[in-house]
Amino acid sequence: MEVHHHAHDSAAPHYQKNWKNYFWEFLMLFLAVFCGFLAEYQLEHTIEHQRPREYAQSLYKDLQNDTADLKKAALYENRVNNIIDSLVNFISSADFSQKGGQLYYYMRLASLRYDVDWNKATLNQLISSGNLRYFTNTQLVTQLSNYNTITNIISKQDDYIFEKRKRAVTYKDRITIPKYDQALATISMDDVALGRKNTLIDSIRNTNMPVQNNTADMLNAFANALLDTKINRQNQRTKYYPKAIELATEIMELLKKEYHLK
Repeated sequence: MEVHHHAHDSAAPHYQKNWKNYFWEFLMLFLAVFCGFLAEYQLEHTIEHQRPREYAQSLYKDLQNDTADLKKAALYENRVNNIIDSLVNFISSADFSQKGGQLYYYMRLASLRYDVDWNKATLNQLISSGNLRYFTNTQLVTQLSNYNTITNIISKQDDYIFEKRKRAVTYKDRITIPKYDQALATISMDDVALGRKNTLIDSIRNTNMPVQNNTADMLNAFANALLDTKINRQNQRTKYYPKAIELATEIMELLKKEYHLK
């Protein structure tokens, strides 16, 4: 039996689409594209909304680590400055020929320096990528800029200290004997900053250790090179470190308030 196709059957031969068919096809295609656009827009909007808080959390953690290290650096610089003074008084004494261990102790500690281990990955990314725009609080943006400035100043001061310290180390290498100097290698940054007792170090300080050169000129040259670092160290401890801690603390408070961080 021959099957007759109805006129409205689109599968039938010679079927002709009318304007309604084209309209509905266009409408369905348009709605599919439009819904896809809306979904993508909503996803992007959600990501854009979450990103400032993610930056805030990361920045908050970085600042916490910075302030902890700055406080340790302040303790350390204060301790080293006192040791430099002790060294100057020690080499100015009438006779220290029987106190070589004490000389090694003062020379080693007075030659050390502390570099703040900055956690600036988030801040640098915000600045370099232009993503500071996510932070709409103008006070927060201003203080971040101020904090970035003070950290750069501290780094520059560290460079000054490093250059002056290098000169002191050249004198130290001409005074001490390496194998004896290394006997004090167990002194850690924390030992210095916190003034911790170390029985091995205490025993070495009371041991007479020989030196290569103990002339007054050489010892004074070494001491003077370290004394040149004291102004920079003092500025770090009393001026720049406290300012950086103050700014970091204020920024953390703003971040907590703005983004409800815990």
